[in-house]
Amino acid sequence: MGDKCKVVVAGDASVGKSALLTKFLFNIFVQDYNFTVGIDFHSKFVKLKSGENVRLQLWDTAGQERFRALLPSYLRDCCTILIVYDVTSRKSFDGIPFWIDYVKRHTTKQPPIILVGMKIDLINRREVSLTDAQIIAKKYELNVFEVSAATGEGVEALFQKTAEIANETLKIKLTDSTVQIPFERFSSLNEQKTSKKCC
Repeated sequence: MGDKCKVVVAGDASVGKSALLTKFLFNIFVQDYNFTVGIDFHSKFVKLKSGENVRLQLWDTAGQERFRALLPSYLRDCCTILIVYDVTSRKSFDGIPFWIDYVKRHTTKQPPIILVGMKIDLINRREVSLTDAQIIAKKYELNVFEVSAATGEGVEALFQKTAEIANETLKIKLTDSTVQIPFERFSSLNEQKTSKKCC
């Protein structure tokens, strides 16, 4: 069946989050999207190089500020976060520090973040270079990918890496989530067992 890894996709409105997921999930490109209202949920299996199957639970979040209050509840227990920006919009790129800070403030165990630059097919409209992205990625110690939902360039590689990182994060979480019985409860259980033996 494979493990379930929760992946949250965040970023400003209209940067291409829904287009990215639609390309990955269904291999189709829809040029004109209505903006996401609240949260959309998708799921897909990815086969790792190790042969393991990982089920990515993909949460497509709304970029509009009025929906932002919903996001913290969806950030809980996520294995990886994709922060998406538009390479043709310097404004969306300049918003990356805000999103990184937002994620850090609303998650207890800091999940890995991957930066995703969208719309690289629009060469003549590019405002953000790969070097720009690599500089900010190095500053925050993040992975960075540039992709195109229109052509599909980089999409499979992005989600292969996402699945690998999410799977490793999930394994760490499962290792850390050992069940501990409080001492008082443990003592009472022992007393119950002892009393039963005596009778």
